[in-house]
Amino acid sequence: MLIKSTSLEEFNKWLTHHEDAHLEFKKAAIQFDKDKDLPDYCAALANEGGGKLILGVTDERIVVGTKAFAGKYNRLSNELLDKLGIRVDVEEFYHPQGRVLIFHVPSRPTGNVIKSSGRHTYPMRAGESLVEMDTGTLKRMLNETQPDFTAEMVPGLSLDDLSPSAIQRLNDKWAKKSQRADYLDFDAEKTLRNLGLRTENGITYAGLLLVGKPEAINKHLSDAEIIFEWRNNPKQIHHDFRKNWRDPFVEVDDEIWKTINHRNIRMPFQEGFFQREIWAFDEKSIREAVHNAVMHRDYTFKSRSIFIKASPEAFTIESPGGLPPGITLENILYERAWRNRNIAEAFEKIGFAERSGQGLDDIFEQAIRDGKGLPDLTKSTKDTVRLSIPAQIKDKDFILYLERIINERQVLLSFEEIYELEKIREFQKIEKPEFRDKFINLGIIEPIGKGRGTKYILSSRYYETIGQSGKHTRLKGLNRNQIKELIVNHISEGKPAHRNDFITGFSECSPQDISNILQELRKTGRIFFKGARKSGQWFLTK
Repeated sequence: MLIKSTSLEEFNKWLTHHEDAHLEFKKAAIQFDKDKDLPDYCAALANEGGGKLILGVTDERIVVGTKAFAGKYNRLSNELLDKLGIRVDVEEFYHPQGRVLIFHVPSRPTGNVIKSSGRHTYPMRAGESLVEMDTGTLKRMLNETQPDFTAEMVPGLSLDDLSPSAIQRLNDKWAKKSQRADYLDFDAEKTLRNLGLRTENGITYAGLLLVGKPEAINKHLSDAEIIFEWRNNPKQIHHDFRKNWRDPFVEVDDEIWKTINHRNIRMPFQEGFFQREIWAFDEKSIREAVHNAVMHRDYTFKSRSIFIKASPEAFTIESPGGLPPGITLENILYERAWRNRNIAEAFEKIGFAERSGQGLDDIFEQAIRDGKGLPDLTKSTKDTVRLSIPAQIKDKDFILYLERIINERQVLLSFEEIYELEKIREFQKIEKPEFRDKFINLGIIEPIGKGRGTKYILSSRYYETIGQSGKHTRLKGLNRNQIKELIVNHISEGKPAHRNDFITGFSECSPQDISNILQELRKTGRIFFKGARKSGQWFLTK
């Protein structure tokens, strides 16, 4: 719902303005393309800082009215939210000369570019036309930085508002990470200044978060709270245990881990004469996830806290605010970015973070090496980053299989390679072809099919290791000669023999593969084709 409706006086003022990057008029007397033009123009306006798209007005600023989206305009805001990820308010305005639709388009967030689902990927204005955004402009927008909230000064905060025990712990962490025993004797003033948490203008919000007394945090940043809930059954609504922290983070960091670890589950398994063990909650991964949430959450979001939900099946942490500028679900494992650089750099100096950035690759790699499968970020939204780390072992044999390959061939596998192999194990498409030949040469994977339709699965050795050779046979599918014999048998039984019937029946083959097989059978004189190209059928040669 719009906060304020447009007045006739305001609208008439718009009619006196020239079209520019913030104002777009379209006649659209009868209709307007909802799937192509609408998302493109809204995305372009958002990318230029926001503005108005007005339907029912000609280029000469004459109101002619529009019938576009009559009776359906109130659905457009939700549809555009799904397509663009921004809320565009849609107003039906009745001018004396006719019905007009006004799309109130907000500006893109700093450091983000709005991607369209229309004809363009990242549209922008060029004169009176829409064009694809050039790489220079795109890079400039993505490299923008948002103001660092944690570097701002807390009004009225003094050293008396800080916890002496938290400051001493800060010194301990800093001295240990830097291997400098003299840091232990620094007073609060010197410690805070050297860590960038205090300037001549005051103490930063990062300082408040790290060492502020609970009452000071409650007064100045009450949303900086971490809530933990445990459920014995992840599907139940009520929690079995709940605890929340609104304290200096350096003092509760260990307590948060101890609270989670108290419910940890040891999962031993046998490997020959040796017994190994994997824990449901890996300490390094859990600490990394909590540190990331504290470092990268958006502290301007009110009435939202960091929320941890754990069960025997998974550890899930929700952080208010979307992904940092320039970070997407596609590049999050490889790109580095800051939302709150002041606290991120302090974390790095005291050893809470190995490096300033995302650090999620360590979490993903450990989950894969533990045989738990891939952590999940797909339930994140523009307002929340939601990371779920599996707690149960899905495939311990995959761990042993990789270790045998590594030991036998004396090779090292990078995180990117292990990540790619995990996706292959989950029957996902291989995204980095440069790894494909290495995996094949090592005997880790093997191809199914030929040409563009080629897919890849773990090799027969893996399935032999886990005692499921039959599954490998099913995945590998029929060979070319077996498919030919089944096609001939099908035709000989007098069943309909359209090309599409075979494409459906042999879904592991591409349509081109089926066409090639049919032509091979025709050339050897076993079958022939009769009828129109699209509707004809194949018959057995007598």
